[in-house]
Amino acid sequence: MGLIRQISKRLLEATLPPRVLLLRGQRVQREVVEISLTFDDGPHPEHTPRLLDNLASFDIKATFFIVGEKAEKHPDLVRRIVAGGHELGNHTWTHSEPSQTSTRKFMDEVRRTRSWIQDVTGRDCCLVRPPKGRLSLRKFWALARERQTIALWNQDPRDYRMESWCDMEDWCRGYQPTQGDVILMHDIHPHAATAAVLFGSLPQLSPVRCVRLGDWIQRPLPDIPKDVRAAKLLS
Repeated sequence: MGLIRQISKRLLEATLPPRVLLLRGQRVQREVVEISLTFDDGPHPEHTPRLLDNLASFDIKATFFIVGEKAEKHPDLVRRIVAGGHELGNHTWTHSEPSQTSTRKFMDEVRRTRSWIQDVTGRDCCLVRPPKGRLSLRKFWALARERQTIALWNQDPRDYRMESWCDMEDWCRGYQPTQGDVILMHDIHPHAATAAVLFGSLPQLSPVRCVRLGDWIQRPLPDIPKDVRAAKLLS
């Protein structure tokens, strides 16, 4: 991240209220380190069910940032995510390239995905992860005006570059958890299911508790996830 973007992120963190942007996870249980596993770009008809099976085996709750047009093709998978106790996030309708997407189109996609989630699950969704984590100031303020919480990350295994489950295993073994970590993964890749097993079973992660992003926040409004830790904010 460039110096200007780092300064911008810190200024925003210092001046904006938590319901707009939080950059660090807050503790729920003090005796363990809490991290959050997040999965983008799904649901995928093959990889997401395997991932959900593995998460259930280790009683891990995660946050899924779904793409609206994919979710529309697999509504039962979205319902299964919710039924499993996981959290849904909004990853726009088409995951269009940020540099080629106007603020108006971006917000139209956010609203469309939010409305679809509400219709299918009966729950509101105000947690938004912009494609590639990139936002212009206009998009940022448009989300803030509609009380959407921007959810980014600070740990990126780059699973889209991995060629086998061994690559994910190597990353997990080298990972040193710190309080509030938000880990970016994608359930459109087969290695996501491997990650669920590794995070549930690796000995060095035994004092770690995986939580949903919304578990870190306390806010009077129901069904609105409120907290993230970020690695990228402004493009």
